[in-house]
Amino acid sequence: MNCQSLIAYELPSLLLNDSGTKAMSLMNEFRIFHLPLVDRDNYIALVSEDDLLDWDTPEEALSHAEFLNFRPAASGNMHPFEAMQLMQEFNLSVIPVLDQHQHFLGAITLEKLISYFTETSAIKEPGAIIVLEMEQRNYSVSEIARICESNDVSILNLSVNTIDVNGLQAVTIKVNAQDIQALQATFERYGYVITEVYAANSHSEDLQNNLDAFMNYMNL
Repeated sequence: MNCQSLIAYELPSLLLNDSGTKAMSLMNEFRIFHLPLVDRDNYIALVSEDDLLDWDTPEEALSHAEFLNFRPAASGNMHPFEAMQLMQEFNLSVIPVLDQHQHFLGAITLEKLISYFTETSAIKEPGAIIVLEMEQRNYSVSEIARICESNDVSILNLSVNTIDVNGLQAVTIKVNAQDIQALQATFERYGYVITEVYAANSHSEDLQNNLDAFMNYMNL
């Protein structure tokens, strides 16, 4: 799967003779905050709602705008993970996609990317989530897998995120079991620090608070 396969072809592009008012209307219609400006297959810029709101003459054609210097883009053969990184870095709702000759192919929406990650990261699969905190030098995926297997638990998904400049890491594990009390105890017995647990046997209020914090952390 690459970025070109995730293009939302129903998403319109802006033309140089489109007005800022029309651009705002299209953004509102599609519930996004960015739209690519193109001239034939040439990618000119990514227009944002903030730019349009700050423009003194939005009734004019976009060709007269002075803010057409923002050009983030993903290549068609780029992996969706890299596209998501760009979208998070620039806080985008849309990322344009270019071919190897830098020609405009279309754009991917944040919603489309989230759907992709939902389908491929076992989010929809039943199971619990456990978050471990450790130093980078102590991270061993083989040991984590062995601990899970010793409790008859399979890993559906595993991701690693660096927490600080000292190399402290958060390891998020999605497993195929709902009741993971025994797994928690085993991790603790091996000296692992458990910072978060999302499981069926968690208190509902605590679970909701943890989920809200997790979604805020992921900037979704």
